[in-house]
Amino acid sequence: MNLNAAFHYWVTLLIIMNFPLLQQTPVFESFSDVGKRIFHPNGIFYWANRAKTEGEYNATIGSAFGIETDMIPTGRDKKIVYSMPGLQKYLNIEPERVASYAPVAGVSAFRDLWEAWVIKKGEMARNMPYPPILLHDLITKPQICNGITNAIFLTTRMFLNPGESIVCPNKRWGNYDAVLKYQNGLKLSLFDFFKGKEFNLSGMIEAIEKCAKIQDKIVLILNFPNNPTGYCPTTLEARNIVESLVDACERLQKPIIILCDDAYEGFVFNNAVISNSLFYMLVNRHHLLIPIKLDGASKEMLMYGGRIACITLGIHSSWIKPEELPAFRKEWENKLQGMIRSTISNSNHFIQEILVEYLKDGFVKLLEDQNKIHELLKIRYEETIRAFNAFSHPNISIDPAAGGFFVFLNLNGVSATTFADHLVVKYKVGTFPNENLEEKVNGIRFAFCSVAANQIEECFKRIFQAMNDFFPISS
Repeated sequence: MNLNAAFHYWVTLLIIMNFPLLQQTPVFESFSDVGKRIFHPNGIFYWANRAKTEGEYNATIGSAFGIETDMIPTGRDKKIVYSMPGLQKYLNIEPERVASYAPVAGVSAFRDLWEAWVIKKGEMARNMPYPPILLHDLITKPQICNGITNAIFLTTRMFLNPGESIVCPNKRWGNYDAVLKYQNGLKLSLFDFFKGKEFNLSGMIEAIEKCAKIQDKIVLILNFPNNPTGYCPTTLEARNIVESLVDACERLQKPIIILCDDAYEGFVFNNAVISNSLFYMLVNRHHLLIPIKLDGASKEMLMYGGRIACITLGIHSSWIKPEELPAFRKEWENKLQGMIRSTISNSNHFIQEILVEYLKDGFVKLLEDQNKIHELLKIRYEETIRAFNAFSHPNISIDPAAGGFFVFLNLNGVSATTFADHLVVKYKVGTFPNENLEEKVNGIRFAFCSVAANQIEECFKRIFQAMNDFFPISS
């Protein structure tokens, strides 16, 4: 490994983060607090570009790639970003339906259909620790924003002031930091995601209790299946999470707002874990427990560029009288619409109209289309686990994974960034490093969603060869 190259990388990154030239100008002094602290790190797009230009295998980006004929028998023999097979016929929509501004809260027909889809997902959920509840009078109508990134930004800004804390795990989507810390000025009250090979429930509760000592409410964000690890709770773990949150509400007598980042909902490939969002288990559990569901078309409908996400609030039956429900929903919508209008104004009209037509064909067709993608990704997931187990090195371990688009490989003794650089330069395998020694995170995310099943074993062979360069072991 060229240590000079690694050193140069970190020096360059440090210079970018400090903005020495910009700070010499009146432009920097004119920035707001957000403008001064925001920066764009060498994140996923940096590593994805390196994988494209330097690598043979690209396991960086969280999009499902593959040959079109693998999904559609009559498709092209061409590598594409997978999309839902049934969408093609709706792409020719009348211009007058998409030229106007969409309503601030989203196209009404799409909101109605997505509300029905949320309810349907709750009814279909498997391995859940509680019987499904009737959600019709216990959720707000989804409001539409510009991707789950925007949904996280809007909801955390609604509930937390700059300087306040949000509870989240140490293994998390990297963009959380940019949204929560640098945009919204929040502190991260972190807990180790795992305790051994299980979800660190005690660590989560400790972080909640720590926040409760200094704040009048607690905001917690959870993401299952998790990015970057692919972890999903078992039925027992899910029950323990819910009951511990209910107990915390009762003991602390403070609201706990739970943001359910459900970007990868439904992408579950192991029958030992819950198949759908924790949201369905949190609604109406305690009057101080406030679940908010963040989901959307980006991953569920494989429309990454559509940037359509939905925000749905779970309602507790004790909050209001039944006859007050319509007025309550309008008040919540008004608050959230104020956030949307003052930031993005409204969301993509064209994509919402396409989704209206697609969803109008019914959930049977949608589930058939989704199943084609799920089966392809399940094969890749299973091959990823098999390939990892086919090799061995004491300095590489894998986190529990059951779904999503990724697995996470923990690295010992070598910087994850240095390792990822070595891996793509010498072995032509692009991965995304996640390194924060203070938070006890050091590893690479392998996106099996973007690697063909017959290439995965070769990728892992090269990953283990790369580690052997740093720490040789006898064969």
